[in-house]
Amino acid sequence: MVFAVVPYRLVDTDSQEILLLAEDLRGFFIGADEEPPQTVVFVGAHHVQKGKRKTESARLEIVDREMGEIGAYYIGKVARGAQGPRGVDGGYPDVEYSFYGNACEYPKAGEIWRKWSDGKPISIGEWAEYPSEYHASWLHVVQTAWFSCGLRATRYQAAEMVCIEGLELVTEDAFYCAVGEAVNGPGGYFGSNLDALYDCLRTMKREGAHPFRLNWDNFPFSREALGDEFTRSVLSIFQEFGVQVELVVD
Repeated sequence: MVFAVVPYRLVDTDSQEILLLAEDLRGFFIGADEEPPQTVVFVGAHHVQKGKRKTESARLEIVDREMGEIGAYYIGKVARGAQGPRGVDGGYPDVEYSFYGNACEYPKAGEIWRKWSDGKPISIGEWAEYPSEYHASWLHVVQTAWFSCGLRATRYQAAEMVCIEGLELVTEDAFYCAVGEAVNGPGGYFGSNLDALYDCLRTMKREGAHPFRLNWDNFPFSREALGDEFTRSVLSIFQEFGVQVELVVD
């Protein structure tokens, strides 16, 4: 089996039994204005656990090539439904599960998780290569992966100067993607809203993590895109915690 094609693992959290592995999902990653579907389809299901059709406590895990967990969602009660036949080419069947918990309201997250699960390092600025409608989903994946892997809301890098490119900051989500990467490296987290940014800086200061200075390139462009109120709030938070911000015009 080439593991790169099965990034999803459904687990019974009480027994730790693996209920199945799957190549893809349909129905779990949805838009915020969409009605959650009654069933989630596990596409290309491997190693389906035949003996257990229901569980009261399921966990959906995203795994890498070595089957290491890189992110997870607590689902709760699930029940296995219809299973399709194997494909004529020997492909694995699709399996339906009734999910009684919430779906994930970040429609592009599944695509991003599959990219992250292939084991290749996340490159600097990779998030900015996606269109703006992906930014919220990228930030969600960053945050989910960060805390699922046992990391905390603080700083782990040591560079004295970090930089963000204002031309890339077309949404508030993009700002947090950029700051997380600048402060904690590619795929790094450093807040997903103003309160979370404040918490990260507070924890960083309390624990004596390495301070930093911020170089904000093309600041006028991002201020126009993000709005004066948001920009002032961000700068005020940085100032409160002694972060020197250099606002570069071009």
